[in-house]
Amino acid sequence: NYTLIFTSGSLTSATSNSFNITPGVKASLAFSVQPSNADMNVAISPSVEVEIQDAYGNKTTDTDSITLAVNNDPSGSATLGGTLSVAAVNGTASFSDISLDYAGVGFTLDATAAGLTTATSSAFNINQVATQLAVSVQPTNTDATMVITPAIQIEVQDANGIVVTSASDD
Repeated sequence: NYTLIFTSGSLTSATSNSFNITPGVKASLAFSVQPSNADMNVAISPSVEVEIQDAYGNKTTDTDSITLAVNNDPSGSATLGGTLSVAAVNGTASFSDISLDYAGVGFTLDATAAGLTTATSSAFNINQVATQLAVSVQPTNTDATMVITPAIQIEVQDANGIVVTSASDD
C-alpha cells in the first residue's frame, strides 16, 4: 500500500488515501543479482538472481521456470554446472549453485523463459585453480654417475589439464 503526502511551505499538509500499484503483464527477464567473479568449479557467490518484469521494468509475482545458459564463453569449452532451471518465487529465480569448469575473462550468461525477452548478464571472470601436478618431461634411463637428460619437468595444472601460469605452493 502507498500513500502520498503533500506539503508546501507553511500550509497544513494533506495525505492521500491508501492505494496499490500492481505490475503489468510479464514481458521480460532481468538479472537482479549479476554473476560475480569466481574460481573454476566453485559456485558463484552471491547467488545469481533473475527477475520476471513487466514492460516497464517492474518485478512481477509470476512463477515461470527460468533457465540459465552460457552466452559468451572465452574459453570455448566451458560447461555451466549446477541447477540450470529454477521456478521463480514471487517473480525471482535464485541460482545458488552455478559454476563453470573452465577459466576465462568475459563470460556472460543468458536467462530465458518461454514467451519472455531473454536477459544477458554483465561480463564476469572465472579464475584458474591449480589442482594437480603432471610430469611433462619424463625421466629417461641413465647410468648412476650421469645426470638425467633431458631434465625432468613438472607442470602445475588445473582440473582440465591446462597449465597454470601463476601458482603458489599453498
